Amino acid sequence: MTKKQLTCVADIATIAVNEYKRLIAEYQRLVVEYKRLVAEYQRLVAEYKRLVYEYQRLVAEYKRLVHEYQRLVAEYKRLIHEYQRFIAEYKRLIHEYQRFIAEYKRLIHEYQRLITKNN
Repeated sequence: MTKKQLTCVADIATIAVNEYKRLIAEYQRLVVEYKRLVAEYQRLVAEYKRLVYEYQRLVAEYKRLVHEYQRLVAEYKRLIHEYQRFIAEYKRLIHEYQRFIAEYKRLIHEYQRLITKNN
């Protein structure tokens, strides 16, 4: 081989080595990017799991509140019924009191009539 041919082969080898080094650097950059993307994916999966857990917690809290609301509505209805029963009893007592007062007035009137009759 001539010197010119050797120089040409050396130049080609240098270009090949430089291209190989460039490809290695690109590969290493891609590996770093891949690792970054894997870490980002794992972070997103962890966030997704956290959000699912939070959603499940909120659903459980919602169900607890619905149950509490239903309990309060039942208690409210019970109190309304108790109030209505109390009002009915109150009206009955008022009616009995009015009957008692009428009987009292009748007896007073009868007493006064007897007194005026005996005098």
